[in-house]
Amino acid sequence: MRLRPLLFAVMLSACASQGPVSRPTFFTPPAAAVAPSTPAEDYGTAHPFLLVDSAPDGRWLLACQAREDTNGDGRIETVLGFHGNIVGDALRPYLFLEPGEGIRIDEVLAVAPTGRFLVLVRDTTLWLLDVETREEKVLASDVTPDTTSPHPPIRASFSRDGLRLLYLRPEGGRPVSVVRDLLQGTERVLDAGRGLLGQALLDPSGQWAVFDVVEDTNSDGKESWPREDTTLAPATCRGPVISSSHFGWEGDTPVRRYRRLGGGALLQGDDILQPMGEGMLRRAPDRSIFLEHADGRHEVWVPSSCNGTLVYADAAHEQVLVACEAQPDLGLLELHGARVHEPVGWRMFLPFSDRYIRFPGRDGRLLSLLVPSEREPSNAVDTVIDLERRTVRVVPFGWVVASLGAHALLQESVEPAEPVGRRGGRLWLWNVGTGFPPNVLSESTDSGLLWAGDTVLVMGKRINLRTGKVLGDASDGALALDIRGRVLRPSPTAVKEPGSSAQSGPVRWEPALKTH
Repeated sequence: MRLRPLLFAVMLSACASQGPVSRPTFFTPPAAAVAPSTPAEDYGTAHPFLLVDSAPDGRWLLACQAREDTNGDGRIETVLGFHGNIVGDALRPYLFLEPGEGIRIDEVLAVAPTGRFLVLVRDTTLWLLDVETREEKVLASDVTPDTTSPHPPIRASFSRDGLRLLYLRPEGGRPVSVVRDLLQGTERVLDAGRGLLGQALLDPSGQWAVFDVVEDTNSDGKESWPREDTTLAPATCRGPVISSSHFGWEGDTPVRRYRRLGGGALLQGDDILQPMGEGMLRRAPDRSIFLEHADGRHEVWVPSSCNGTLVYADAAHEQVLVACEAQPDLGLLELHGARVHEPVGWRMFLPFSDRYIRFPGRDGRLLSLLVPSEREPSNAVDTVIDLERRTVRVVPFGWVVASLGAHALLQESVEPAEPVGRRGGRLWLWNVGTGFPPNVLSESTDSGLLWAGDTVLVMGKRINLRTGKVLGDASDGALALDIRGRVLRPSPTAVKEPGSSAQSGPVRWEPALKTH
């Protein structure tokens, strides 16, 4: 996830006490602040540093640091393992609202898309921070952070407009789901039905609550949220993952339920596909797909003759992409909605899997999809569907790494000139709307992609992807990008320990452009 801008500047106490406090915990009044012990521009301390996320305008960071000799070997160092695991001293999460040593926290559960609100756990307390008004709200007490799960269940989420929050809080030893109006400050509990509520999230529209609930499906006499048997490291302060293995699940099997925030029955069943704005996409017994409106009206979008599998729901354009079953292993791709019924002209592998969706566009206009080749159906080709124009184009080079509006960035592998050289890549900018041949932007051995608003940094180039304009060259080694034309890099004072593979802190923001 990306964290949105925070429009404030605050001073924090250098004390990161984990005990009960009677004064503000996060937004300490400037008059009470203590001068930081680190240089004015630096975030963090001179210890192993793992960036988790940053605000697009660079006002705050989330990072993990190892600041204590937790394994008792007399030194502080961290080695990153293949499965994202940490060998050596333990990394702990910190929230930086300004340069300095930051505030030690336990877990971040959610950040509003607008950037105004954050939900996090600290000292077994669930906090809601309003960074615009500098208010701190305790949402729940006796909250146990989940620092051991490779994929922690979702316990807080915001609507796309950032005006509603759905979160779990303990009541009587069991979690309940609470929806909060963030402007009014009002709350109400939503009934998720019988069973143990393990996960709750808001549909991005903010009109539906989605619940994952377990009952005693394995008949062991208790309700247990499933636990994954995997080599993947816990999500909290996890390092880069090179490989991992999955060996199944233990515990009960969840069922998914839906409740419209505006009122109505709790929905559950195999006929439910997914929310679509204020309505719900459902499947009829005759295999047609219809939209059930809030007033109960049924509007058939996909006819029964299609026998369609839902591939992608495009709420912005009120349409769905489906694969109509033409033969056992291939389906015809079609777009359907209240006012659209068009064939796409390509086929899809059946049974459909999410792995065939290569890259959904950041704003939902372009959808990169892996489909069978027209000449050799056993082979796959990369395509891009323009959901606004309802056109399909084959990716001419490489694969899509990012898209926004009508523009897509393509990356192509380039073999090294020398036998022992490092494989590089070639970066292309493609206007899918016009379909003109893409322009080559860069050749580099750099990898990784950084976003900030409409701007990306990839392979040494900073690009406004909305306009398709190259803003300039960027120097190597960036950890993050912001919308002010800066990149986050290790501070000149940062020195990596000889035995540590993790980057060392502190870090600071610097101009992104290369100097020649």
